[in-house]
Amino acid sequence: MLDLLRFAIAILPLAAYTNILGLLRLRSKPTVLSGAMDLLLLGLAVIGIVAIGPIELFFPRAAYSLLGSWVWILLIGLYLFVLMFLALNTAPKLVVYGLDHKMLRAEVCELLEQEQIRSEWLGDLVDLPELGVRACIEPAGRGSVSQIHAAGKQQNLTGWFTLERLLLTKVSATRIHERRQAIVWLNISFVLFGIAAVLISNDLPRLQQVMVSMFDRG
Repeated sequence: MLDLLRFAIAILPLAAYTNILGLLRLRSKPTVLSGAMDLLLLGLAVIGIVAIGPIELFFPRAAYSLLGSWVWILLIGLYLFVLMFLALNTAPKLVVYGLDHKMLRAEVCELLEQEQIRSEWLGDLVDLPELGVRACIEPAGRGSVSQIHAAGKQQNLTGWFTLERLLLTKVSATRIHERRQAIVWLNISFVLFGIAAVLISNDLPRLQQVMVSMFDRG
């Protein structure tokens, strides 16, 4: 049977994530995130679902009998460590909120021309030999979200950092007038927060009991 209190707590990080997505789309200019940061945000968003799903399924009962509720701290710490490891080892990528891939390509073309950086295009694939970057510009989900991700393993990380810095400066002068996606994500966030608030308020005594006994090894 589904534990509604645990479900409510689990969807709180997801509600916060959808709220962040809405706020990013509500900005008047595009937002550029590295692929590692985008992965970290997503990983933190599902941490509650992971806790009541895979972690609960493979919960170490023997360790719990020795450490009590402290084992949850260790498991969450292990999850965050794995998430950080994956983020640091992900292929170079830039995610741009507020621009579709056609608009992003136009911004990149203008940027390369302004900075006089030699480029070779093949469709949406661009090769920047001076930076040691070979990348592809593609959509990154529904709405005005796009990405520039590495194409091939031979990449210069310093070149990617340079490209990110230049792109941040370039899009800072771009203005966004589309707000429909922001409203959708903010509404989803409010609904999730509302569901969590109702479920938690209906089981406050139990929540207080859990908080009191959180570090009780008895």
